[in-house]
Parts: sequence; structure tokens; C-alpha cells
Amino acid sequence: MMKRYTLLIIVVCICAILAVSLPGCKTADKDMKTSQADFIPSPAFSPPYPPLPHHFNDAHGLQILCQAPKGAIQRALVPPLERNGNDDLFVLQMGWSPDCEGFNVHEIQINAPVKWKDSVGATTLIEYIDSDMGLIAGREIWGWPKKMADITWTQTDTGWTVECYKQKDQGGIPLMKVEYTISESTPDIEWPVIMPTYLVKRIPNASPKVPPLTQLVCVGCDLPAGGAPVPDPTAVTTETKGTAAVQFFDGPHDPLTFFGPIKVLDAKMSITKGPMSGGLGLGEVVSQWEE
Repeated sequence: MMKRYTLLIIVVCICAILAVSLPGCKTADKDMKTSQADFIPSPAFSPPYPPLPHHFNDAHGLQILCQAPKGAIQRALVPPLERNGNDDLFVLQMGWSPDCEGFNVHEIQINAPVKWKDSVGATTLIEYIDSDMGLIAGREIWGWPKKMADITWTQTDTGWTVECYKQKDQGGIPLMKVEYTISESTPDIEWPVIMPTYLVKRIPNASPKVPPLTQLVCVGCDLPAGGAPVPDPTAVTTETKGTAAVQFFDGPHDPLTFFGPIKVLDAKMSITKGPMSGGLGLGEVVSQWEE
């Protein structure tokens, strides 16, 4: 009996040594790092988005500083984020990249200045996008509150018009219309801090025995200037300022008119011909809890 026991211990020890020392064997820590690098989203045979980081080329960016009716920003915020300031400001941010990892992507965000503990930045209250790649990657990885829509950019004699419509499942009803007019006589306005980005990522439970999980994700906390995109040295950027008219519409599942805006304070646009340096990579989970 004693011999059998001794033999069992020897076999277990040998297996443990082999598990650590043999080529191809990994520790738990190495497994975690490798699994992240090798992660493929479902369906694995046809991934909905390419591996990170995601790079943007020929980026068009239109930003409009707006003031919402009193209480509108608080209504749309998700705890634990709090308003940073009492002016109910938000930035209507519109982006268009004809080539993001081979995808032609248009997106519109309503971003509000926020604070969390002693940190400040911004959060996206809602975002519309016309790319399933961008929708799935944004929600699965970082927790951006994205919804699908049809978005069109039209260049005019004086600037740009951007329109956003729901898809066919809601009859193509209008959601937004923005008219940007280039002007050299706009006032100098101080913009709120909108970097880095804090996102409340809500992960639903797939089983009644497991509670939903919520993560607070910071995108850009570990990057210079909060992760603001920077044009590549080979790119050429054109910047303009101007005025804008913003209209929101309500849909059965998209109440937007409570954002107003009661006032458009400033507007600016940049068009970069060429690549942006770096790319959109992983953020940082700064807090996590079960609901």
C-alpha cells in the first residue's frame, strides 16, 4: 500500500514538471495573454470584426458643441458617471472613414462631459453607426451604446449636410439632420474636456443563475491626450470652423428630441487625407460589479 502511494506521488510530480517545462505548455498567466491575442469573435469561421487595433484612413470629423435643455444630460447618464459641469453641454460628433480596416463607416455620437471619482472625460450617451463591424466591435469590446442606422454625408457649396435615418425595420424614419456651414467669423468658444472616454459596459446574463455584469471601461486613460486620434506625418489635414443647425427627431424606440438642442454654440470640422497614427485598441476596465 505504501509503495502504491509513493508511486502515485512520483507520477503526479513528474506530470507537474512536464506541464511546466515541455515546449508548448503554458502557465495560467501565459494562457490569459495568449487567449487575448488569439481571440476570434463568433462566428469563428467568419469573424464580424478584424483583430485590434482598428486603423482609420481618410477620416472626416465634424464636431458641434450644443447645449441641451436642463436635466437632459442627467436623464441620459448611466451611473456611476456624473455630469462634469452644470451647463448641460454635449458634443454631437460625426465621423466618416471610407477605409477602417476595409470597411466604409459612418457614425454619430452624442458625447457628454462626465466625471468619475477624481477623473474627468466624456461618455457616449448614444451612437448611431451604419457598419455591423463597427457596431459589434464597439459594443462587445468597449461597451459603446451603438445602434444601427442609415447615415449619409452630402457636400454642399457652403459646407456639409449629414442625415441619419432608421433602417427598414422602422420604415427609414428620420432621426437627425445636421447642416454645417463653413464660416471664418465664428466666436472663440471654450470646449469641455471630452477625452478620455468612459463607457458603462453592460453585459447581460445568459443564465438566470448568473447576474448581469457591468464594467466601467476607460478608452484612452493610458494614452497621451486621452487617446485623441493623431494624423500620420504623411497625412494632410484640412480644418475649418463654422456654424451648424441641428435637428433631432423621435422614433418609437429612439427618443432624441429631449436633447434639444436649445443652442448650438460652436462647430468645427477636420478632413484628413491619409492614415491616422496608431489605432483603436483595448481600453482599461477601471471598475466592475454585478447588478
